[in-house]
Amino acid sequence: MEPFVTPARGLGPAERRRTARHLLLDGFGLAAQERLAASRVVVVGAGGLGSPVLQYLAAAGVGTLGIIDDDVVDASNLQRQVLHSAADVGRAKPDSAADTLRGLAPDVEVVAHRERLTRENAAAILGGYHLVVDGSDTFETRYTVSDAAAGLGLPVVWGTVLGWDGQVSVFWSAAPDGRAITYPDVFGPQPPEGESCATVGVLSPACGVVGSTMAVEAVKVLTGTGDPALGRLLAYDARTSGWDTIELAAPPSEVAPETALSDVAMPGEALTPGGAVPTTSAESAGTTSAELLGTPSAEATGTTSAELPATPSAEPAGTTSGEDGVLVLDVGLRPGAVPGAVYARLEDLAAGTFPPELLDHPVDLPVLVVCERGLRSRGAEQLLRAEGWRHVTSRALVA
Repeated sequence: MEPFVTPARGLGPAERRRTARHLLLDGFGLAAQERLAASRVVVVGAGGLGSPVLQYLAAAGVGTLGIIDDDVVDASNLQRQVLHSAADVGRAKPDSAADTLRGLAPDVEVVAHRERLTRENAAAILGGYHLVVDGSDTFETRYTVSDAAAGLGLPVVWGTVLGWDGQVSVFWSAAPDGRAITYPDVFGPQPPEGESCATVGVLSPACGVVGSTMAVEAVKVLTGTGDPALGRLLAYDARTSGWDTIELAAPPSEVAPETALSDVAMPGEALTPGGAVPTTSAESAGTTSAELLGTPSAEATGTTSAELPATPSAEPAGTTSGEDGVLVLDVGLRPGAVPGAVYARLEDLAAGTFPPELLDHPVDLPVLVVCERGLRSRGAEQLLRAEGWRHVTSRALVA
């Protein structure tokens, strides 16, 4: 594709020395480096994906980097969010990230947006940049980014990682050669929020692999070098260290958005207006795109939504339900939502801190774990099984 950014007027001796390996790179050279120096890139999220993206873009010589994040650094972030250190716990992520980036590349201009990206402010924030890198972890933010970027004509380098799996693509409403595809074109209308790293975990180096790939795509788009992943979705499986390429097709203009493309294609399948058309065996991928992106399937939960009770049958904490000896453990977001249940935070269970009622509960008697949508409870179920409780099941409070 054609270069996306007009080159800067020249690089000083210090910057040329620092980026000498780019200047020597066949197919890159001085013109591409000058385009990076003139580039303005905004990264949504300074977490597991934003960390490697921001570090590599700063090191590569991008002139201006914006960081959008309204969160603070938590100790549980440090497993994968390598921009931050233990000393940064409690600090705003954009501030912590900015300090790290300035230490890495003193000439980079860092703009900290300490706020959540919303439909009300998205156009105003993104409009000052050439390219958006979306490393967010909610559907709400992904669709907000996509809609605002499409309205501004900006390309979006998008990535996601969950568990062992990741995906990367470049979406651009103004892309040439029939590759003008946006995130909703591929995944359909915005679904309810689903699983996250906080509920099912994530392999920390997988964040580095996916985030670094996103940085590569951003550099290619900005400089016009290589072949960016426009019209393609790259699917990564850390179990095998393998990548699959899924060819994407833009929906015909007469197809309504809600039926444009399937959102349940597996890695190794091509997405077309008619749905997912297998191109290779996807069995090794281990997960569907819907599961990876947070839309739980009935197969993954082990039950259908029709089978999920509106409320669990719970006795007072520490007692049994009938003769089954069931202890009901609530790991939802609102303590006390289930009368009589034992409440515990998922984060505390992960840290090995268990409520006394659970510790006193025999490991060979049943434990029923519940939460609002069945996501946090599934994570808790795995934790309890690993700790030795033999009969643990999980349910959602709302079908």
